[in-house]
Amino acid sequence: MSRRLEQIASCRDALLKDYPDLASRATAIRDRAMENLPALAEKAAQTLTGKKCIVYQAKDKAEAATILSSILQNQEQVVRTYSKTLREIGFDGVMAGQGTAVKLSRIEEIVWAGQGSSFLGHPRLPQWDLSPQEIEAALRRFVAAQGELSPQRLREAVHRRIKDDILHCGYGVTGADSVVAENGVLVLAEDEGDGRAVSNLPYHHVAVVGLEKLTWLAEDAVTLAQTTAIYGTGRNTPNYCSLIAGPSRTADIEFRMAYGMHGPKEVHVILLDNGRSALCDQGLGDLLKCIDCGSCYSECAALAAKCKWSEVVLTPKGIALGLVQGRLAPFSSALAMSDFVCPVGLDAKGVVDRLTRVKC
Repeated sequence: MSRRLEQIASCRDALLKDYPDLASRATAIRDRAMENLPALAEKAAQTLTGKKCIVYQAKDKAEAATILSSILQNQEQVVRTYSKTLREIGFDGVMAGQGTAVKLSRIEEIVWAGQGSSFLGHPRLPQWDLSPQEIEAALRRFVAAQGELSPQRLREAVHRRIKDDILHCGYGVTGADSVVAENGVLVLAEDEGDGRAVSNLPYHHVAVVGLEKLTWLAEDAVTLAQTTAIYGTGRNTPNYCSLIAGPSRTADIEFRMAYGMHGPKEVHVILLDNGRSALCDQGLGDLLKCIDCGSCYSECAALAAKCKWSEVVLTPKGIALGLVQGRLAPFSSALAMSDFVCPVGLDAKGVVDRLTRVKC
């Protein structure tokens, strides 16, 4: 991983020569969003509803679980993307509690599940701490492959199985990278395409989104998607960027509006607080400016190791949410953090200072 991170840093530095003001623009976008989060959330709820989305406000993990259980009741199975927000609320456990099977769509998660482990590493990069033989064995188990199978055939079988799982589920569940308050648009930025498939192929789409993902303008969301790609993966843009403006609809036939023709006929959006307002109330809202790009992954991983944290998203925001939600042991003021590059103006000293002041 360290070699890969060095390569990303080199690519990032080269790309930033073409976008010298990218960090300042990203910082201004996040500052503007954090200035009045309640008003932004209210505006987003209005515009999403105007786009025929069904909008819910969840103050905490328990309320989100109740809403999800109500939406997904009587479902034998659902499919989801990998999402830090879904992990935060324990989505898989909620579904298991009501007897609903959860199908995975991201290959990294499938491999780790095949090893009896959970995937939790760099926010944007595959993290293979497994041998090629272990990876192949996990994928073979996933598709129940027997006998000789070339790597290409195995990949084809895996993708075919994922697609079949998605097509056989009535509900697809995702997070979102941004929600545009100006016009009620969900933005999903990704590299594999599983989010696009999960949000588009089932008849019903459910998105669980943290309040900090709200932006005022569509241009803001696109800028943040590019910033995350450059700083997190060293590439100019993510491979896929989906803009979802409510349920699929068309008026091609006799100029009559019909829903669900080319995608989901129903879109549910759960706006999740779960400690985010508490951070703002404590004067620590700056930690929510973090866009989970992963540029500080090494430093956050070292900090987590010192504190003996295991189940934590390795970003300043992820750690802050873990603390305010009471999932992590309190942060010691005696600890320090190495300097890192951040596209939204966070720095090691400031992050440490704020983390020591987070109250559960």
